[in-house]
Amino acid sequence: MNFDQYLLEDYKTLQPQLYRGIVDLLNDNDSWKLIVSALTQYRIKICLPVHKVKKMEMGHSPAEELFDELIIRACTLQHFKELLRFASLTNILALISEPEPLDIVKQPGEDDEVVYVCFNDELCLECEAVGLPPPKYQWYHDNIALEKQTNSNLRLLNFSFENEGDYYCTVSHYIGDNLYEVTSHSITAYLMDAQPEFVQQPPTEIIARAGADINLIVQVACNSRYSLQWMFGNLLLPGETNAVLVIKNVSKEHAGKYRCVAKNASGEVFTMPSALKVEYEAVRPKQPTAKIALLIANEKYENYPHLSTPVNDVILLNEKLTQLKFRVITLMNLTRNEMINTINWFFQITPPGSYVFICFIAHGFMLSNNKFIMPVDCPDVAEYKMADCICDELLVMKAKENKLKLLVMLFDACLKVPCSEENPHIFEERAPGYLYQPYAGCHVVKIFSTASHQSAYEDPKSVHGFYVEHIAKYITRDYPIISNFLLAHEDFGKKKLNKVQTPCLTVDGGHKIKFTDEACVSDLSIAERESPVFVFDFKKYKEGLILNIFDLQKAKSDLYITILFGNSENKDTAIVDLGLPLFATAKVWYDLIR
Repeated sequence: MNFDQYLLEDYKTLQPQLYRGIVDLLNDNDSWKLIVSALTQYRIKICLPVHKVKKMEMGHSPAEELFDELIIRACTLQHFKELLRFASLTNILALISEPEPLDIVKQPGEDDEVVYVCFNDELCLECEAVGLPPPKYQWYHDNIALEKQTNSNLRLLNFSFENEGDYYCTVSHYIGDNLYEVTSHSITAYLMDAQPEFVQQPPTEIIARAGADINLIVQVACNSRYSLQWMFGNLLLPGETNAVLVIKNVSKEHAGKYRCVAKNASGEVFTMPSALKVEYEAVRPKQPTAKIALLIANEKYENYPHLSTPVNDVILLNEKLTQLKFRVITLMNLTRNEMINTINWFFQITPPGSYVFICFIAHGFMLSNNKFIMPVDCPDVAEYKMADCICDELLVMKAKENKLKLLVMLFDACLKVPCSEENPHIFEERAPGYLYQPYAGCHVVKIFSTASHQSAYEDPKSVHGFYVEHIAKYITRDYPIISNFLLAHEDFGKKKLNKVQTPCLTVDGGHKIKFTDEACVSDLSIAERESPVFVFDFKKYKEGLILNIFDLQKAKSDLYITILFGNSENKDTAIVDLGLPLFATAKVWYDLIR
């Protein structure tokens, strides 16, 4: 029987149970408010007074009071159906209407058959269907039902390669015991290619010894497919399509400019030209003059979270390097001035032709293709600059100027780019430039515990950091240094951590050099070079040496003094009066050797 022309008041009397069910559904989740809103946009606009709506809201059954308002206005069942449809309350409409067949009125992607989505963006598709009872939705990806995707809108966050494919939606409902189903058009989603970006490039100038092997290394950040091609001048190098270009047995024919191009459907990008110069010089002795290591562990930061494993890590490295007969110097928690002074002093005591291993375990970052280590007094995240930190190229300059045979740098630190929103000023700063005379006899190996744009991790519950604990197993092997680290990195790649921390290295010669090579200079010779830095000459105390050089009363910053007491002569310390306040407050005396 068709009740459409009946007044709601009559329908309420004729169908009391159905009326009760409608009231309960309208009270559920305040659905009655949707009817109130629909009245204001109905063909005959009805705006209920605000105080009356508030009274309904406070009542026991707002839906019944709303029915009374509609009955007063002689609302028919047909009018009520139109209001329900307008308010999208099709679940209630289905109770008082005849079944309606399914019909998809909005297809996914409209008329498009293909949609392109950027990496990590959101895929949004919409399928709208009508019918009574209300249709149920189920989205499919490559004919596989997607879990929890049962709305008219499909939303997939963080789109990636795995999400590419065909998408469609099925809508269905039951009429009695019969299931009716309609399928939407299919739309294919592809990952939109992002233009590649070089995050690591070869040096702009390389001085190589004739006969040496050279590796030019690039690293690309791109979350879509791309290809690489190396070029010499304007000529393509056949078959050279990897991230590493190996030039063996360098000769004058290899001198020139090299570039790498990365390209995909979004475009192509080139590295800066890398100029290779070849030098011919006399063969140097294979033995290093000396083997010296400087290990710095920064844990206690003033403006950043403290680290828990650096000190234990340098202790572990100290043990391994001592086995390799390195003279090892370990320091911790250095400020910027202390780091600069330490680096200057370290290269002063290091003889030319030495093997040098420098390790920093600390907070860090990368910017302008340079890597930086942060001292413990580095300003906070909104204020620090490149000038407040130690750049890897500073060490390269020092090594070249001092004509070292080998410099191995190990940075166990984060290499993420600073956030431009937190610290916009650092991007306005000019990148540091270190000028020095080229010296082909110095090989430089840079080792990073993580790749550019990545973080380095430690487990506060572990004694050692993930990276140092891993490589410590390899560095004492009697194989070339580069081979040891490449093997260590290959094995590190088998760990789950490799997904977020990928070790890398850059090489400028030194492919055959081993840490196990014997040094010409003994530890005693190195100790003699250190002594002027560490020991006061007490024969000069009558001249007031300490008072004149270190005016303790006027010191405006921390002052660090080390005094070595020997056993061979009697020291009269009565005249060296530093004063009680210094003893009481500064607490400078530690580990005196008597």
